[in-house]
Amino acid sequence: MTAVRQRVSEWVLLGAIVMGAVLVLFAAVATLAADNLVVPVEVPAAVVPPPSGDGLEFTGAVTAELTVADPTAAERVWTMAPSLVLAAQIVLVGTLLLRVVRSLRTGDPFNAVNARLIGVCAAVTLVGGVLVAALRTVGAHAILGGAGPSLVGGAALEPVVELPVAALLLGLGLASAAAFLRSGALLREEVDGLV
Repeated sequence: MTAVRQRVSEWVLLGAIVMGAVLVLFAAVATLAADNLVVPVEVPAAVVPPPSGDGLEFTGAVTAELTVADPTAAERVWTMAPSLVLAAQIVLVGTLLLRVVRSLRTGDPFNAVNARLIGVCAAVTLVGGVLVAALRTVGAHAILGGAGPSLVGGAALEPVVELPVAALLLGLGLASAAAFLRSGALLREEVDGLV
């Protein structure tokens, strides 16, 4: 890889890190400045309207959005926390990947350091994705607190729980890449000096 192409790769990755972190932090700051908060909730089946007779009916819980007007500072912090964790995750994983990309100048991608860095990226992505999803759910529970039952006739609202599928897939992909690099480093050590 030529030096110019290597530098372009590094600058593109650095730009992606900065852009991702800025966008996520912008979303966090927007939460602080917003007039209201929107929390996705599940409305219990007991309060869903009965069939109207036209062949259409609701079955099970229904997903809706609860808008909280004039949220408290604590509610804003609960809503903002996942964005802050995500921003930290983007910066950490991006910095580690930038170290891997910079190490490619030596022409030896299969080394133990790169495998370890990619493994750390996988762990941060997996743990961070689960932590962000957990913070969203706990934050939604805290926001719903006592407001939910009075809105839907005494039934409790539950927040929508989203599984961090993208983070899990990306983390598993990075873990696979780390295993690939680890195997390449071991193979390089075994054949070192044979040629």
